[in-house]
Amino acid sequence: MMDAPVRIENRAQLIYLLTEAAELEHGIMCCYLFAAFSMKRSVEEGISEEQLRLVRRWRRTILQISIEEMLHMCLACNLLTAVGGAPHLRRPNLPVSPKAYPPSFKLELAPFCQQTLENFIFIERPEDPEPGAGAGTSFGSPVPQTPKLSDIFSSAREYQNQGRLYHGIEDGLQYLSQKYGEERLFLGPPKAQIAGAYFNLPGLDPVTDLTSAEAALQGIIVQGEGGRGFSKDSHHGRFLAIQEEYEQVLREDPTFVPARPVMWNPYSMLPNDVGDDLEVNLIEDPLSIDISNLFDGCYEILIQVLGRLFAHGEESEDELTQLAEITEGLMVDVIGPLGDALTRLPAGPSHSGLTAGPSFRFSRDINTPPHRDAARALFIERLKELSAYCGFLQTEGSLSSVLTRVRASLGRYAEQLEK
Repeated sequence: MMDAPVRIENRAQLIYLLTEAAELEHGIMCCYLFAAFSMKRSVEEGISEEQLRLVRRWRRTILQISIEEMLHMCLACNLLTAVGGAPHLRRPNLPVSPKAYPPSFKLELAPFCQQTLENFIFIERPEDPEPGAGAGTSFGSPVPQTPKLSDIFSSAREYQNQGRLYHGIEDGLQYLSQKYGEERLFLGPPKAQIAGAYFNLPGLDPVTDLTSAEAALQGIIVQGEGGRGFSKDSHHGRFLAIQEEYEQVLREDPTFVPARPVMWNPYSMLPNDVGDDLEVNLIEDPLSIDISNLFDGCYEILIQVLGRLFAHGEESEDELTQLAEITEGLMVDVIGPLGDALTRLPAGPSHSGLTAGPSFRFSRDINTPPHRDAARALFIERLKELSAYCGFLQTEGSLSSVLTRVRASLGRYAEQLEK
């Protein structure tokens, strides 16, 4: 049975659902990154050379998909700016409450395994054509709306997959273009949006009208779910290909385990917005707690710098390019190495045999500084603090090497902002 269509009667509802879409893409990206960080990296971890080659390829695929989820989040933020909303980079901490989104979305921090892969496939499943729909049926046609008093407020709309959500947004954009007029609907400044010039993300284009808005939405749908049908190049298709290879390896070697024994939903402290404490596992090892806190601090500054790039209004083009370069550097040189390192560290005595992992934890006060000069000063201050924190930690071996590189990277970004 098909779920009811997502209907949008006014701008407030459109902004609400675009905000929810940005949140979903952000949360899904973190789930994919966590799974990728959990995957084994050498034969010393109990897999053969042939299995390692497969695991490395799967890991590259999942990391690429997570980058594309970031693209989808950025496109949702561009759409928000275009229709008068604000870019939205916040999200609930993981695992999300069942009340945060429709029940079909189960977002949690889980290591790579069959169960996790099945959840990814379910999240990215394509939208099936409605039974009996003719060839001329289109989700891109505006649905006649019947205004009701209760619909003046932005409120939750039920949908069972991302395709249904985005098709509902697309229908809403078409309807509101007729209701308000296209020029009045797309009243946000295009220059306040992120374009592909800042990141090497094909398809990241400003939204200025209905045509460019529909192109952005179709790009998300086709790349993620593959549209209303199967596509081997979509996220759904690529996860299915991994699943097929995974099952083949298990038939040949039932003892095959592609991931480290990473704890589910690991945190150094309980997040204040996770409803069920039983779903969160607290890290107990002192060093692992320190690295977890460092990771969360670096993740927060990454999101703040990205947020400033979205909220730009006072920065020059050179300054915007600098923010984009620092954002990319934080992802590659800081978040990646720390996320991998955490999955090698012990979780603590109550979790025998398990390792820690990155929580991507948001604190209550994580917001984008609204003013250019204050933002730069805060970024410099925080980057220096995080760099110094790396130096305070007493470590050895490979972890020491990771922290040395992370410390240097954080210090370098602070110096770049000071110039």
